[in-house]
Amino acid sequence: MNQEKLKQWYPNLSEKDLHMMARCKTPETVMPPEEIPEFIWIPEGQFVMGDIFRNMSIKGEGQEDEIPLRLLNLPGFWIAENVVTNQEYRKYLETDCPNQLAEFLEQIEEFQEDAPVHSVIWSKAYAYCKWKEKQISGKHVSLPTEAQWEKAAGWHLIGADFEVGRKYEYATGDDVDYEHTVFNRFADCPCEVSKLAKGVNGLKGASGNVWEWCRDYYKYEFYKEFPHQLYNSQESEQRVLRGGSWANVKRRLRTSNRLGSSPSTRNDNFGFRLVMEPLTTGETE
Repeated sequence: MNQEKLKQWYPNLSEKDLHMMARCKTPETVMPPEEIPEFIWIPEGQFVMGDIFRNMSIKGEGQEDEIPLRLLNLPGFWIAENVVTNQEYRKYLETDCPNQLAEFLEQIEEFQEDAPVHSVIWSKAYAYCKWKEKQISGKHVSLPTEAQWEKAAGWHLIGADFEVGRKYEYATGDDVDYEHTVFNRFADCPCEVSKLAKGVNGLKGASGNVWEWCRDYYKYEFYKEFPHQLYNSQESEQRVLRGGSWANVKRRLRTSNRLGSSPSTRNDNFGFRLVMEPLTTGETE
């Protein structure tokens, strides 16, 4: 990547961090091994994980668990354009957990079918992934690792709507507003996915609307202690969530922002999104 372009994009980064950013090569073309409807292929390659906007973001509101920056090389993967909706989760319950269906229908009675499913604990979100995996040949289906989530939501690689090769502070670009998504209790519930604008790499609702469960266990100093590890499989009392929600202030919607919560939490602003990985890759560890 051209150093002058990087300095234009990230004027407050140190020379050391700019050099790290320059090691991330932008693919000339992005050719998925297979086109999967409603999923976006994120190609293999290096990216910088963490708060690169630390000295220029709104009021400097990055968190200490978002640093130091980490240079990671991820295998390619597909990520869902949208979070899982009420309609999709209902089909899962009808097939695999019919005894839970009545309670679920009562819970979503006032919500649209294409609104994000919410109040799903981590294990139920993961069970949905494994149910989906049975329907798809040759793919692992899972929750994203937080590295996969951050690369897909913030590092633009596909399409002309944003600058290719640039990392954005929000999944909607340089900024976020109420035309892009729902946050700061602008509404009292998440918005239907059909009403959300496409953001970086074509993802919708990655900043705001609902927090998204990730595969990783949460560790506050994970970046510092494991600078090269792609995924935190070391058991702890919390799992990672990303993206912020309809109930959160703007700083929580940044693509580098991290949250840890008990996997048994049932929260009306917690949802989830799927990733698929080729069987040859194996689930990213």
